[in-house]
Parts: sequence; structure tokens; C-alpha cells
Amino acid sequence: MGLPSPVPLRKDKTIIPSKELLSWIEDNVDTGGADIVKVRDAFLWSKGDVERHRLDIFEQYFPEGEGEFCWTNRIGERSFFLHYHKAEKTITDRTLGRVEPDKKDPLKLKGVASGSERIGKSFR
Repeated sequence: MGLPSPVPLRKDKTIIPSKELLSWIEDNVDTGGADIVKVRDAFLWSKGDVERHRLDIFEQYFPEGEGEFCWTNRIGERSFFLHYHKAEKTITDRTLGRVEPDKKDPLKLKGVASGSERIGKSFR
């Protein structure tokens, strides 16, 4: 399966070199069974020799059910926050974990503090 070449979010922004990015995707992203239609690289900011990028991998999705007859593209679980080290030409995944709803209290999310809980040295 060949992956499409990466495109920038905006035309005037830089992207991670295509060969290195596609190699990272093949090694680190589970694309099995998915019809990948677009790879988008959004440059966020740089500090020193490290660039920060958001990588979105779109798959073609065919919904099932009554009244659903048209395909759509979706990101799903394939969105990453990457650090690209220009001098070393390495890519590091800095994506944080997904937030999951708390089953005991449906109004609270795991990993997110409510109004009066202590976070570090301050109160929220």
C-alpha cells in the first residue's frame, strides 16, 4: 500500500521532508486495513533546532446504516504531535494520551481536575 505524499496545512509553511515523514508513518502508525487518502503536516512553531508539527492522517470511511450512502474522510485516532530535529533529522512523537470519560461520574473526564481539586502547588 502506497501512502500519499504529505501536504502542508498552509501553502507558505514548511513541512517535514517527505521521505523521512513517510518512513516514520510506516514504522509507527497502524494503517492496516485503512484506505489512507491524505497526509497533512501542519507546522506549528519552532524553537531552536526543533520544529513542532501536527500530523493528520485521513482515511476514507464508508458509513453503514439506513440513509448513509456517501463516503467521507476522517482522522480518527491518527493525529500526532511531532518534534522534528533538523540537525539530527529525527522525528519524535510527543502526542499525549486520549481523554476518556469517567464511568462512575459521566460529567467528569479522567485526567481533568474539577473546580476545587488541587493541581500541583495551586488550586484550580
